Amino acid sequence: MYKTFFLSFLLCLFLVACSRQEQGYNSFEEAQSALKDLNISLMQTNGVGSEKMTNEQFVFSDAYLNKRHVIYQNLMGMQIKPNQIAQVNYLVIAERFPARYFPWPAQVNVLTNMLKQNSSGKEVGNIVTWLKLNQSTLDNARQSNLKLNKIELQLLKSYLLGVIDSYGIQPPLKSHIRAFSDYLANYKPRGSLGLRGLPNGTEWYQSKLNYFSGEVHSPLEWVTLVNEQIKHLSIVAFEYTLSVSHQTSFLVQYLSDEQPIEGLDWQSAYQDLPTMASNMSMSDKDKMLMLAMMESDIGVHYHAWTLPQAKVNLMKRLEITQQEAQYLVEDIILYPGQSFSFIKKIMQSNQNLLGFK
Repeated sequence: MYKTFFLSFLLCLFLVACSRQEQGYNSFEEAQSALKDLNISLMQTNGVGSEKMTNEQFVFSDAYLNKRHVIYQNLMGMQIKPNQIAQVNYLVIAERFPARYFPWPAQVNVLTNMLKQNSSGKEVGNIVTWLKLNQSTLDNARQSNLKLNKIELQLLKSYLLGVIDSYGIQPPLKSHIRAFSDYLANYKPRGSLGLRGLPNGTEWYQSKLNYFSGEVHSPLEWVTLVNEQIKHLSIVAFEYTLSVSHQTSFLVQYLSDEQPIEGLDWQSAYQDLPTMASNMSMSDKDKMLMLAMMESDIGVHYHAWTLPQAKVNLMKRLEITQQEAQYLVEDIILYPGQSFSFIKKIMQSNQNLLGFK
């Protein structure tokens, strides 16, 4: 009897070890590849998927969160570069904050991406389940005063209406999409656009500032430092072509001509934005643009600026149209803190310039 128990115990240990080995990743590159596969519905694709999505690939499902956590834990046990360690620490810290209560990241048309991946139409049941997950999670979140802001809500509504009006969607799926659209039509967003309007939002924002800047300063300290840098610069013309959507952040677009450095976060298009920014040669025009973005970033996410207030601030600092200001403020709302990737570079550059005077 004891011999049988002992053999069974050894077999269980062997099976657990095998399953752990299957989940293991031996390098930063392998873990990044696993994250890209996991986040397939968060990245825009021009083609049509040939394989159905797994349960793990339905963003913010329990299976997705568990798989992502395993990948992060694997990365924490690796011997990797300091800039890669900073990325991992940032993503692990973010697991504690409210993102999981909003299963549909508003900057991405997740539903359309899922429909492309499930082009055969045979896996609509999984998409229906994911839509129901969104509604139930948003309902539960509201009980903890966790709500979408009005920009996020508007974007989600537009995605749903776009699918409802399209052809080729099976009637049962379209019915569920319409039901979720009706739910959002009656949804009351939170008053504040920024992260400070969420429980633990201030701490979440602070973690973003710490990571992208590579320094630890409070938002109020950053206001002083940013304004000090702005004093050395003048209003500049805005000469950048903006994307139609927010699928990729303005900062990712802005750094698109730079040598890419591999990253782990889908919100940064799997690039290490702070390291790439530190390598960029910046003109005064570049500096003023990013400092104006940082100033507005803190205004929105810490001082609870409204959309008009943030737009006015950008238009005061830059020669920019109402439409361009609208896009940049929306980008700041959807991608908090990213512009702070440039703060070290700007401060160092300005100090060098002053040293020559």
